[in-house]
Amino acid sequence: MAEDPFFIGWQGELARPTRRFLLTAGAGLAAGAGALGLGLGAAAPHPGPGLWDQGKKVAVTGTIYPEPYPHLLTEDLGEGLRTVLLVGAGKDRISVRPALTFTGVAVTGTLIVRGEHAMMAVDGVYPDPAPGRVLPGPEKDLGEVMMTGEILDAKCWFGAMRPGQGKTHKACAALCAKGGLPLAFCETGRCSDGKAALLFLNARGQAFGPDVLELVADPVMVRGRIVEVAGLRQIRVSLADVMRL
Repeated sequence: MAEDPFFIGWQGELARPTRRFLLTAGAGLAAGAGALGLGLGAAAPHPGPGLWDQGKKVAVTGTIYPEPYPHLLTEDLGEGLRTVLLVGAGKDRISVRPALTFTGVAVTGTLIVRGEHAMMAVDGVYPDPAPGRVLPGPEKDLGEVMMTGEILDAKCWFGAMRPGQGKTHKACAALCAKGGLPLAFCETGRCSDGKAALLFLNARGQAFGPDVLELVADPVMVRGRIVEVAGLRQIRVSLADVMRL
């Protein structure tokens, strides 16, 4: 009878057919893993064009308004009047001395930019030596809407993290929201769009309290009104009109 090759561990050498099989199988597994990785990477949603250049310090002049979140109205960034939301370097809201609100100031820090949206991680706020108050202009009521999407923490979505939405980002989003950072709403299918986020506020146009935390980063349906203030669109929603999907 013909004898099949048989591997004996203590002999220290594989039979030629066994070596051939293992080399072929190993190469096939390596190629398959590489192809699977490329396929999963190509199929993953784009993390978005947000950018936070922490090495580039800037100074922007304008007027600070404390509500609904601290923000700077400025014409320094081009394209006319812009709203720049103001946050701390971490997951924290900033506080501004009342004497520096509603008047001309210079704000230093690093910009977080995504499409038409802008935010600044603030280092300091100083009186502007040539103050000139920047006014927001009238609100534009753009009507009632019903949309499905996700409640986001705006800092991460603007560019502090990429991607800044979805289940994998839920814990981070909840911490940012708990720290008082601005919330935004992104409609389903448009989260990669640099124009898509709406500042997420209650029906009175004020920031939500802690009762909204459990809904952050989950798919929801909302009904509310879109209002534009100083070029930044808001969606104003009653908590009773937010339904988890």
